[in-house]
Amino acid sequence: MATTMSMAESAVQVGIPPEKAREKWTEWTKEGGPGMGLKMGGKSQDVAAAQLPEELRKAEAGTAYFEPGQKDGTEVRMQLRYNREALEKAGQGPDWVQQRINLYLTRFKNFAEGRKG
Repeated sequence: MATTMSMAESAVQVGIPPEKAREKWTEWTKEGGPGMGLKMGGKSQDVAAAQLPEELRKAEAGTAYFEPGQKDGTEVRMQLRYNREALEKAGQGPDWVQQRINLYLTRFKNFAEGRKG
């Protein structure tokens, strides 16, 4: 049976050029980077999708876009496709994904612009 995915999207302005923003995003989300959510032994780690339980592999997928923004900055736009049914089973409301994206982008903006979390 096919899974129906919903989509949430948000954007933030970052005060660095698009190429630099993309580099910072990669630095932030790579293995051990502060943007990774899984911690093992006090250090963030990248986890291959094959290592995740089946229900989590199908729960969400995202894409980030880096577009020229205001004053030589960048608009970082994040789209997250998610399984609404899986979130409801986990007890999360419909606004949980949007709040999560906004928090993630705010944390990234602070990192990219050299500010503390």
